Formats: sequence, structure tokens, C-alpha cells
Amino acid sequence: MRQTNISLEEWQYHHVKELAEREGKSISQIIRELIDALFELREGEIEKDPIFEIIGMGRGEGSGVAREHDKFLYRKSQ
Repeated sequence: MRQTNISLEEWQYHHVKELAEREGKSISQIIRELIDALFELREGEIEKDPIFEIIGMGRGEGSGVAREHDKFLYRKSQ
């Protein structure tokens, strides 16, 4: 684990301190949990991105589509 110093707005500090006291945790633990929750939320949003709906849509005979994707996507010759 790495140690770091952060600056909080006064209201942020009071909210974090109050939550830490209420849950019987350290301020550091509360901040780590908040950071973890933020990253979990973002990862969940990424997985909901409509771009992932295209996975498995393509079918082919195994030609060089992966190697020559620009040719197929953008009609560019290589």
C-alpha cells in the first residue's frame, strides 16, 4: 500500500470524518472505499457501452480480417 497526502475541502473532511466515526473505520479506509466504489461504477459503465454489442456479430471463413481490418472497415487498400 502507498501512503499519500490529500487536500479536502472542509465540508468533504467533515462528511468523511462523520462517516468514519459512524462506521468505526479510519478516514483512510473510508477514502479507499470511496475510490474503490468509483472505479467499480466506472467499470460497470464501460461494460454497458453499446460498442460491446458488436462482439460476435461477424462471421467469416477465417480470412485475414484481423490483419486487414482497415481494408474491410474503411475500404482502404494496404
